[in-house]
Amino acid sequence: MSSPIIAEQIQANIDEIPRIRWSHTPTPLEEWKAFRAKVGGPRILVKRDDTTGLAYGGNKARHFEFEMAHVKNQGFDTMINVNNFHSNQARVAAAGCVKAGIRYILVSQDEVDRTPQGNLLLVKLMGGEIHRVTADEDAMAYAEEIADQVRADGGKPYILNKDWFPEIMGTIGFVEAGLEIKSQIAALGVSKIHAWGLTGRSLPGLRLLAKNLGLDWKASMIKYSPTDTDQLRETMVRRSKQGAELMKLPVYLDPDDVEIIDGFHGGAYAAPTDAAFEAIHLVAQTEAVILDPNYTGKSMSALIARIRSGGFSEDDTVLFLHSGGLPQVFAFNEELAAWSPSSND
Repeated sequence: MSSPIIAEQIQANIDEIPRIRWSHTPTPLEEWKAFRAKVGGPRILVKRDDTTGLAYGGNKARHFEFEMAHVKNQGFDTMINVNNFHSNQARVAAAGCVKAGIRYILVSQDEVDRTPQGNLLLVKLMGGEIHRVTADEDAMAYAEEIADQVRADGGKPYILNKDWFPEIMGTIGFVEAGLEIKSQIAALGVSKIHAWGLTGRSLPGLRLLAKNLGLDWKASMIKYSPTDTDQLRETMVRRSKQGAELMKLPVYLDPDDVEIIDGFHGGAYAAPTDAAFEAIHLVAQTEAVILDPNYTGKSMSALIARIRSGGFSEDDTVLFLHSGGLPQVFAFNEELAAWSPSSND
C-alpha cells in the first residue's frame, strides 16, 4: 500500500522543481449566481485562470513557469515551436521566452493568408519570429531545418514539440492549482466538487491531487478536437505517472479517473460551433466574463447541455476551469459579431 501524503508535503515537493515565477496566483474563485439564475442547475464556482497575467494570461502561464526553467537550465538560447495559427500555447511560449531572455521562433500552421490577429498578432508584438506553413506542409521538418540553421549560426536550439517535459509541465502546475482550490472551497464550506474543463494537462492535474489527498472531487474533460478517446486516456495516465514520479506522489491516475466527453468540438480542431457561440454570449451577458470559441466556449457549451438535460442536482457544486484564451475571440471576430440566437434557427 502507498504511503499517505499531505498537502504541505506536496507543495514542498513542487517547490523543489525549478521554475521561473511570473503568474498572478492564487487566481480568484468566483461564484456565478447570475449565470445559474439564467440556466438553472448546480452551484457554479469558476477558477479564473484567465487572470494569471503574462500576455493575457491563461492556464498555460502556470505550465510555462516550469517549462522555461527546464529550458534555461539546459543552456538553450532558442525555442522553436510548431503550433496552430491561433494557439494560446504559442502565445504563452512567446511570453515565457521574453521573460527568460530566449529567442522564440514559431512555425505557425494553417490559414497562412489570414491577417495576423489574436494570438498570432501577440506573438509578433512580443518579438517572436513567425514562419507560416500550410496544413499540407511538414511543419516538423521545417522546424528541424530552422534548428540546423540556428546551430550553424552558433546557437543552441530547443524544439518544444520533441521534448518530454512539456508533456507533464501542466500536470505539475495544476496539482499546485488544486492546492489553491482546496483552500478556496474550504473557505466556502465546500469539499465535494465536480471539476469541469478541457482535455489536456490541467484537469488531470486537479484529479491527480484529489486522488493523492483522498478528496471527493470528480473531473470531466471536454474534447475540443476529434482525438481518439482511448488515446487520450492513455496519454492522461502516462502524463500523470510521469508527473507523480517527479512530484514524489504515491499514486497516479487510472484510465477511468476522469470522464472524457465527446460531441462538442465541431468536428475539427479550431472549428467553432453554434453552441460555443451561445455559451460565449450567455456568460458575457450574465457575468461579464469572456470565453473563447475554441476552448472555454466549447467546454461551457457542454456544461450548459448537461445542466439542461438534468445531469446535475441543485445540491451539486461544479468548478468550471476558465483556462483563458481571450485573444482567440479576436481571431473569430466576424463569426462572433454575426451570431445571434436567430441565426442558429
